[in-house]
Amino acid sequence: MKFSRYLIWNFLKMFLIVLLGAILMFAVIDFVGNIKTWLARDTKDAVDYYISYLPYMVYLISPVALFIAVLASVGNMARHLEMSAMQSSGQSPLKTLIPIFVFGVLISIGSYEMSELWLPDANHKRLETMETNAQKRKNPRIKEKRDFTFIDSERASWFFRYYSGKTKMGRDVVLLLREDGRLQERYDAKIVRWVETAPADSLDSLARLADPENIPGCWQFERGNRREFHKDGSVKVFPLNRLKICDKVGTLPGDLINERQTPDEMDSKMVLSRINVLRRSGEDTRAMETALQFKRSAHWMNLIVLLIGAALCHRYSRSGGLSQKFGVGLLIVFSYYILERIGLKMGENGALSPFWAAWISHFIYGGVSVVMLYRSFRL
Repeated sequence: MKFSRYLIWNFLKMFLIVLLGAILMFAVIDFVGNIKTWLARDTKDAVDYYISYLPYMVYLISPVALFIAVLASVGNMARHLEMSAMQSSGQSPLKTLIPIFVFGVLISIGSYEMSELWLPDANHKRLETMETNAQKRKNPRIKEKRDFTFIDSERASWFFRYYSGKTKMGRDVVLLLREDGRLQERYDAKIVRWVETAPADSLDSLARLADPENIPGCWQFERGNRREFHKDGSVKVFPLNRLKICDKVGTLPGDLINERQTPDEMDSKMVLSRINVLRRSGEDTRAMETALQFKRSAHWMNLIVLLIGAALCHRYSRSGGLSQKFGVGLLIVFSYYILERIGLKMGENGALSPFWAAWISHFIYGGVSVVMLYRSFRL
Protein backbone atom coordinates (compact mmCIF):
# COMPACT_ATOMS: atom_id res chain seq x y z
CA MET A 1 0.00 0.00 0.00
CA LYS A 2 2.83 2.40 0.89
CA PHE A 3 4.59 1.64 -2.38
CA SER A 4 1.35 2.27 -4.33
CA ARG A 5 0.99 5.69 -2.69
CA TYR A 6 4.64 6.42 -3.39
CA LEU A 7 4.25 5.32 -7.02
CA ILE A 8 1.09 7.34 -7.68
CA TRP A 9 2.52 10.42 -5.93
CA ASN A 10 5.65 10.37 -8.10
CA PHE A 11 3.54 9.89 -11.21
CA LEU A 12 0.97 12.56 -10.30
CA LYS A 13 3.67 15.08 -9.41
CA MET A 14 5.43 14.56 -12.73
CA PHE A 15 2.11 14.66 -14.64
CA LEU A 16 1.17 18.04 -13.14
CA ILE A 17 4.63 19.49 -13.80
CA VAL A 18 4.58 18.38 -17.45
CA LEU A 19 0.96 19.48 -17.94
CA LEU A 20 1.50 22.96 -16.49
CA GLY A 21 4.75 23.41 -18.43
CA ALA A 22 3.15 22.31 -21.69
CA ILE A 23 0.14 24.59 -21.14
CA LEU A 24 2.43 27.55 -20.49
CA MET A 25 4.44 26.78 -23.63
CA PHE A 26 1.26 26.30 -25.66
CA ALA A 27 -0.17 29.63 -24.48
CA VAL A 28 3.08 31.54 -25.11
CA ILE A 29 3.42 30.17 -28.65
CA ASP A 30 -0.22 31.00 -29.42
CA PHE A 31 0.14 34.49 -27.93
CA VAL A 32 3.25 35.23 -29.98
CA GLY A 33 1.50 33.97 -33.10
CA ASN A 34 -1.40 36.37 -32.46
CA ILE A 35 0.64 39.25 -31.03
CA LYS A 36 -0.59 41.74 -33.67
CA THR A 37 -4.17 40.87 -32.85
CA TRP A 38 -3.77 41.33 -29.11
CA LEU A 39 -1.88 44.61 -29.47
CA ALA A 40 -4.93 46.02 -31.23
CA ARG A 41 -7.39 44.66 -28.66
CA ASP A 42 -8.18 45.23 -25.01
CA THR A 43 -6.26 43.20 -22.46
CA LYS A 44 -9.56 41.79 -21.20
CA ASP A 45 -10.18 40.14 -24.60
CA ALA A 46 -6.84 38.33 -24.41
CA VAL A 47 -7.46 37.23 -20.83
CA ASP A 48 -10.97 35.96 -21.68
CA TYR A 49 -9.63 34.16 -24.73
CA TYR A 50 -6.91 32.23 -22.87
CA ILE A 51 -9.18 31.42 -19.94
CA SER A 52 -11.62 29.92 -22.46
CA TYR A 53 -8.74 28.20 -24.24
CA LEU A 54 -7.44 26.55 -21.06
CA PRO A 55 -9.83 23.53 -21.00
CA TYR A 56 -9.05 22.79 -24.66
CA MET A 57 -5.31 22.98 -23.97
CA VAL A 58 -5.69 20.45 -21.14
CA TYR A 59 -7.79 18.22 -23.40
CA LEU A 60 -5.16 18.28 -26.18
CA ILE A 61 -2.05 18.01 -24.02
CA SER A 62 -3.13 15.40 -21.46
CA PRO A 63 -2.21 12.30 -23.56
CA VAL A 64 1.36 13.48 -24.15
CA ALA A 65 1.63 14.66 -20.53
CA LEU A 66 0.53 11.22 -19.32
CA PHE A 67 3.08 9.51 -21.54
CA ILE A 68 5.97 11.71 -20.40
CA ALA A 69 4.88 11.44 -16.76
CA VAL A 70 4.78 7.64 -16.72
CA LEU A 71 8.07 7.44 -18.60
CA ALA A 72 9.80 9.87 -16.23
CA SER A 73 8.36 8.58 -12.94
CA VAL A 74 8.15 4.82 -13.48
CA GLY A 75 11.25 4.81 -15.69
CA ASN A 76 13.26 6.59 -13.03
CA MET A 77 12.05 4.14 -10.37
CA ALA A 78 12.99 1.23 -12.63
CA ARG A 79 16.47 2.73 -13.20
CA HIS A 80 16.99 2.85 -9.42
CA LEU A 81 15.78 -0.79 -9.20
CA GLU A 82 12.75 0.14 -7.08
CA MET A 83 10.43 -1.67 -9.50
CA SER A 84 12.75 -4.70 -9.48
CA ALA A 85 12.68 -4.73 -5.67
CA MET A 86 8.88 -4.92 -5.68
CA GLN A 87 8.91 -7.74 -8.23
CA SER A 88 11.52 -9.67 -6.25
CA SER A 89 9.25 -9.48 -3.22
CA GLY A 90 6.71 -11.56 -5.13
CA GLN A 91 4.43 -8.83 -6.52
CA SER A 92 3.75 -9.09 -10.24
CA PRO A 93 4.50 -6.11 -12.54
CA LEU A 94 0.84 -5.85 -13.46
CA LYS A 95 -0.26 -5.55 -9.84
CA THR A 96 2.49 -3.02 -9.17
CA LEU A 97 1.29 -0.77 -12.00
CA ILE A 98 -2.45 -1.08 -11.31
CA PRO A 99 -2.64 2.34 -9.52
CA ILE A 100 -1.19 3.98 -12.65
CA PHE A 101 -3.68 2.19 -14.90
CA VAL A 102 -6.61 3.15 -12.65
CA PHE A 103 -5.46 6.76 -12.82
CA GLY A 104 -5.38 6.49 -16.63
CA VAL A 105 -8.97 5.21 -16.68
CA LEU A 106 -10.07 8.10 -14.44
CA ILE A 107 -8.31 10.62 -16.68
CA SER A 108 -10.00 9.11 -19.74
CA ILE A 109 -13.43 9.36 -18.10
CA GLY A 110 -12.66 12.90 -16.93
CA SER A 111 -11.57 13.85 -20.45
CA TYR A 112 -14.90 12.63 -21.84
CA GLU A 113 -16.89 14.50 -19.22
CA MET A 114 -14.87 17.65 -19.94
CA SER A 115 -15.60 17.34 -23.67
CA GLU A 116 -19.32 17.11 -22.92
CA LEU A 117 -19.75 19.63 -20.09
CA TRP A 118 -17.04 22.32 -20.30
CA LEU A 119 -15.38 22.30 -23.70
CA PRO A 120 -18.39 23.23 -25.87
CA ASP A 121 -19.10 26.48 -24.01
CA ALA A 122 -15.41 27.32 -23.58
CA ASN A 123 -14.63 26.74 -27.26
CA HIS A 124 -17.69 28.72 -28.33
CA LYS A 125 -16.62 31.67 -26.22
CA ARG A 126 -13.04 31.40 -27.49
CA LEU A 127 -14.09 31.39 -31.15
CA GLU A 128 -16.58 34.20 -30.61
CA THR A 129 -13.82 36.28 -29.00
CA MET A 130 -11.53 35.82 -31.98
CA GLU A 131 -14.37 36.41 -34.44
CA THR A 132 -14.39 40.15 -33.88
CA ASN A 133 -10.80 40.66 -35.09
CA ALA A 134 -8.90 40.27 -38.32
CA GLN A 135 -8.55 36.51 -37.83
CA LYS A 136 -12.21 36.01 -38.76
CA ARG A 137 -11.19 36.53 -42.40
CA LYS A 138 -9.12 33.35 -42.19
CA ASN A 139 -11.92 31.30 -40.64
CA PRO A 140 -15.26 33.04 -41.30
CA ARG A 141 -18.22 31.95 -39.26
CA ILE A 142 -21.50 31.83 -41.17
CA LYS A 143 -23.98 34.47 -40.03
CA GLU A 144 -26.26 34.69 -43.05
CA LYS A 145 -27.38 32.60 -46.02
CA ARG A 146 -28.97 33.41 -49.37
CA ASP A 147 -31.19 31.47 -51.76
CA PHE A 148 -31.48 28.20 -49.90
CA THR A 149 -34.11 25.56 -49.18
CA PHE A 150 -34.60 23.93 -45.80
CA ILE A 151 -36.68 20.76 -45.40
CA ASP A 152 -37.79 20.59 -41.79
CA SER A 153 -39.80 17.38 -42.09
CA GLU A 154 -42.19 15.61 -44.45
CA ARG A 155 -44.71 18.27 -43.47
CA ALA A 156 -42.80 21.56 -43.78
CA SER A 157 -40.42 22.98 -46.41
CA TRP A 158 -38.93 26.46 -46.48
CA PHE A 159 -37.37 28.65 -49.16
CA PHE A 160 -35.41 31.74 -48.14
CA ARG A 161 -34.12 34.46 -50.42
CA TYR A 162 -32.10 35.73 -47.45
CA TYR A 163 -31.77 34.77 -43.78
CA SER A 164 -29.67 36.31 -40.99
CA GLY A 165 -28.70 34.12 -38.08
CA LYS A 166 -27.82 37.19 -36.01
CA THR A 167 -31.20 38.94 -36.28
CA LYS A 168 -33.17 35.68 -36.83
CA MET A 169 -34.97 37.31 -39.71
CA GLY A 170 -35.58 36.23 -43.30
CA ARG A 171 -36.70 38.05 -46.42
CA ASP A 172 -38.81 36.79 -49.34
CA VAL A 173 -39.75 33.54 -47.64
CA VAL A 174 -41.98 30.70 -48.80
CA LEU A 175 -43.29 28.03 -46.42
CA LEU A 176 -45.03 24.91 -47.79
CA LEU A 177 -47.09 22.69 -45.48
CA ARG A 178 -48.15 19.21 -46.55
CA GLU A 179 -50.54 16.64 -45.15
CA ASP A 180 -50.00 13.00 -46.18
CA GLY A 181 -47.89 14.20 -49.10
CA ARG A 182 -50.53 16.62 -50.38
CA LEU A 183 -49.84 20.35 -50.42
CA GLN A 184 -52.20 21.89 -47.88
CA GLU A 185 -50.98 25.45 -47.24
CA ARG A 186 -48.51 27.93 -48.65
CA TYR A 187 -47.26 31.04 -46.88
CA ASP A 188 -45.50 33.84 -48.79
CA ALA A 189 -44.04 36.75 -46.83
CA LYS A 190 -41.69 39.65 -47.43
CA ILE A 191 -40.41 39.37 -43.88
CA VAL A 192 -40.28 36.42 -41.48
CA ARG A 193 -38.84 36.92 -38.02
CA TRP A 194 -38.46 34.72 -34.93
CA VAL A 195 -40.32 35.89 -31.83
CA GLU A 196 -39.20 34.38 -28.51
CA THR A 197 -41.88 33.09 -26.17
CA ALA A 198 -39.98 30.68 -23.86
CA PRO A 199 -36.44 29.37 -23.21
CA ALA A 200 -35.16 26.91 -25.81
CA ASP A 201 -34.92 23.24 -24.87
CA SER A 202 -32.97 20.29 -26.22
CA LEU A 203 -35.78 18.58 -28.17
CA ASP A 204 -35.40 18.18 -31.90
CA SER A 205 -37.88 19.75 -34.28
CA LEU A 206 -40.01 16.62 -34.71
CA ALA A 207 -40.50 16.33 -30.95
CA ARG A 208 -41.35 20.02 -30.74
CA LEU A 209 -43.90 19.62 -33.51
CA ALA A 210 -45.51 16.67 -31.69
CA ASP A 211 -45.76 18.77 -28.53
CA PRO A 212 -46.28 22.47 -29.43
CA GLU A 213 -45.90 23.53 -25.80
CA ASN A 214 -42.18 22.76 -26.12
CA ILE A 215 -41.70 25.31 -28.91
CA PRO A 216 -39.73 28.26 -27.43
CA GLY A 217 -41.03 30.82 -29.94
CA CYS A 218 -43.01 31.52 -33.10
CA TRP A 219 -42.29 32.54 -36.66
CA GLN A 220 -44.00 35.82 -37.47
CA PHE A 221 -44.93 36.32 -41.12
CA GLU A 222 -45.28 39.91 -42.30
CA ARG A 223 -46.63 41.43 -45.53
CA GLY A 224 -47.67 38.49 -47.63
CA ASN A 225 -50.47 36.03 -48.15
CA ARG A 226 -51.59 32.56 -47.21
CA ARG A 227 -53.02 30.01 -49.64
CA GLU A 228 -55.17 27.00 -48.78
CA PHE A 229 -55.30 24.09 -51.22
CA HIS A 230 -58.45 21.99 -50.96
CA LYS A 231 -58.98 18.42 -52.13
CA ASP A 232 -61.47 19.53 -54.78
CA GLY A 233 -58.72 21.56 -56.47
CA SER A 234 -59.88 24.95 -55.30
CA VAL A 235 -57.44 27.49 -53.85
CA LYS A 236 -58.26 30.23 -51.36
CA VAL A 237 -55.97 33.21 -50.85
CA PHE A 238 -55.88 35.23 -47.62
CA PRO A 239 -53.80 38.39 -47.28
CA LEU A 240 -51.75 38.64 -44.12
CA ASN A 241 -50.15 41.65 -42.52
CA ARG A 242 -48.70 40.05 -39.41
CA LEU A 243 -49.32 36.42 -38.47
CA LYS A 244 -47.61 34.17 -35.93
CA ILE A 245 -47.31 30.45 -36.63
CA CYS A 246 -46.52 28.54 -33.45
CA ASP A 247 -48.05 25.10 -33.78
CA LYS A 248 -47.63 24.14 -37.44
CA VAL A 249 -43.84 23.94 -37.77
CA GLY A 250 -41.12 22.89 -35.36
CA THR A 251 -38.25 24.74 -37.06
CA LEU A 252 -35.97 26.77 -34.81
CA PRO A 253 -33.50 29.49 -35.84
CA GLY A 254 -30.66 27.19 -34.82
CA ASP A 255 -31.86 24.66 -37.40
CA LEU A 256 -31.34 27.20 -40.19
CA ILE A 257 -28.04 28.68 -38.98
CA ASN A 258 -26.58 27.29 -35.80
CA GLU A 259 -24.49 29.76 -33.81
CA ARG A 260 -22.33 26.79 -32.83
CA GLN A 261 -20.98 25.76 -36.19
CA THR A 262 -18.02 23.49 -35.41
CA PRO A 263 -18.17 20.17 -33.52
CA ASP A 264 -15.70 21.55 -30.95
CA GLU A 265 -18.46 23.95 -29.83
CA MET A 266 -21.04 21.19 -29.37
CA ASP A 267 -21.58 18.28 -27.06
CA SER A 268 -22.74 14.90 -28.38
CA LYS A 269 -26.44 15.77 -28.15
CA MET A 270 -25.93 18.99 -30.11
CA VAL A 271 -23.95 17.17 -32.80
CA LEU A 272 -26.61 14.44 -33.06
CA SER A 273 -29.35 17.07 -33.33
CA ARG A 274 -27.37 18.84 -36.04
CA ILE A 275 -26.97 15.58 -37.95
CA ASN A 276 -30.76 15.09 -37.91
CA VAL A 277 -31.29 18.64 -39.21
CA LEU A 278 -28.76 18.14 -42.03
CA ARG A 279 -30.34 14.82 -43.00
CA ARG A 280 -33.82 16.34 -43.26
CA SER A 281 -32.52 19.16 -45.44
CA GLY A 282 -30.62 16.72 -47.68
CA GLU A 283 -27.11 17.92 -46.77
CA ASP A 284 -23.97 15.84 -46.32
CA THR A 285 -23.62 14.57 -42.74
CA ARG A 286 -20.34 12.64 -43.01
CA ALA A 287 -18.24 15.30 -41.29
CA MET A 288 -20.68 15.64 -38.38
CA GLU A 289 -21.10 11.87 -38.00
CA THR A 290 -17.31 11.46 -37.92
CA ALA A 291 -17.08 14.23 -35.31
CA LEU A 292 -19.73 12.48 -33.19
CA GLN A 293 -17.80 9.20 -33.24
CA PHE A 294 -14.58 11.08 -32.48
CA LYS A 295 -16.18 12.61 -29.37
CA ARG A 296 -16.94 9.09 -28.18
CA SER A 297 -13.49 7.67 -28.94
CA ALA A 298 -10.88 10.42 -28.46
CA HIS A 299 -10.62 10.20 -24.66
CA TRP A 300 -9.36 6.59 -24.81
CA MET A 301 -6.09 7.90 -26.19
CA ASN A 302 -5.12 8.91 -22.65
CA LEU A 303 -5.26 5.33 -21.38
CA ILE A 304 -3.64 3.80 -24.46
CA VAL A 305 -0.56 6.07 -24.45
CA LEU A 306 -0.24 5.44 -20.71
CA LEU A 307 -0.15 1.68 -21.34
CA ILE A 308 2.46 2.17 -24.06
CA GLY A 309 4.63 4.27 -21.75
CA ALA A 310 4.33 1.76 -18.90
CA ALA A 311 5.28 -1.12 -21.21
CA LEU A 312 8.41 0.72 -22.32
CA CYS A 313 9.77 1.83 -18.97
CA HIS A 314 8.60 -0.40 -16.10
CA ARG A 315 11.53 -2.82 -16.48
CA TYR A 316 15.18 -1.75 -16.17
CA SER A 317 17.35 -2.75 -19.10
CA ARG A 318 21.07 -2.20 -19.63
CA SER A 319 20.75 -2.50 -23.40
CA GLY A 320 18.44 0.48 -23.81
CA GLY A 321 18.52 3.62 -21.69
CA LEU A 322 15.60 5.81 -20.73
CA SER A 323 16.39 8.34 -23.46
CA GLN A 324 16.15 5.64 -26.11
CA LYS A 325 12.81 4.46 -24.75
CA PHE A 326 11.62 8.06 -24.66
CA GLY A 327 12.49 8.47 -28.35
CA VAL A 328 10.76 5.23 -29.32
CA GLY A 329 7.70 6.16 -27.26
CA LEU A 330 7.42 9.64 -28.79
CA LEU A 331 7.63 8.10 -32.25
CA ILE A 332 4.75 5.74 -31.39
CA VAL A 333 2.62 8.46 -29.77
CA PHE A 334 3.04 10.97 -32.62
CA SER A 335 2.35 8.28 -35.22
CA TYR A 336 -0.81 7.60 -33.18
CA TYR A 337 -1.81 11.26 -33.52
CA ILE A 338 -1.07 11.24 -37.26
CA LEU A 339 -3.07 8.05 -37.91
CA GLU A 340 -5.98 9.47 -35.92
CA ARG A 341 -6.03 12.66 -38.02
CA ILE A 342 -5.73 10.71 -41.27
CA GLY A 343 -8.67 8.54 -40.21
CA LEU A 344 -10.82 11.58 -39.41
CA LYS A 345 -10.07 13.15 -42.80
CA MET A 346 -10.94 9.89 -44.53
CA GLY A 347 -14.21 9.79 -42.62
CA GLU A 348 -15.08 13.36 -43.62
CA ASN A 349 -14.30 12.56 -47.27
CA GLY A 350 -16.30 9.33 -47.24
CA ALA A 351 -13.32 6.98 -47.74
CA LEU A 352 -14.11 5.35 -44.37
CA SER A 353 -17.32 5.02 -42.42
CA PRO A 354 -17.57 7.53 -39.53
CA PHE A 355 -17.22 4.73 -36.95
CA TRP A 356 -14.03 3.27 -38.40
CA ALA A 357 -12.60 6.71 -39.16
CA ALA A 358 -12.80 7.66 -35.48
CA TRP A 359 -11.99 4.30 -33.88
CA ILE A 360 -9.46 2.57 -36.14
CA SER A 361 -6.39 4.30 -34.68
CA HIS A 362 -7.52 3.44 -31.12
CA PHE A 363 -8.09 -0.21 -32.04
CA ILE A 364 -4.66 -0.46 -33.68
CA TYR A 365 -2.67 1.26 -30.93
CA GLY A 366 -4.76 -0.31 -28.19
CA GLY A 367 -3.72 -3.68 -29.59
CA VAL A 368 -0.11 -2.50 -29.82
CA SER A 369 -0.14 -1.42 -26.16
CA VAL A 370 -1.57 -4.77 -25.00
CA VAL A 371 1.07 -6.72 -26.97
CA MET A 372 3.86 -4.50 -25.61
CA LEU A 373 2.66 -4.97 -22.03
CA TYR A 374 2.33 -8.73 -22.49
CA ARG A 375 5.83 -9.03 -23.90
CA SER A 376 7.40 -6.81 -21.23
CA PHE A 377 5.68 -8.69 -18.39
CA ARG A 378 6.87 -12.06 -19.73
CA LEU A 379 10.52 -11.06 -20.07
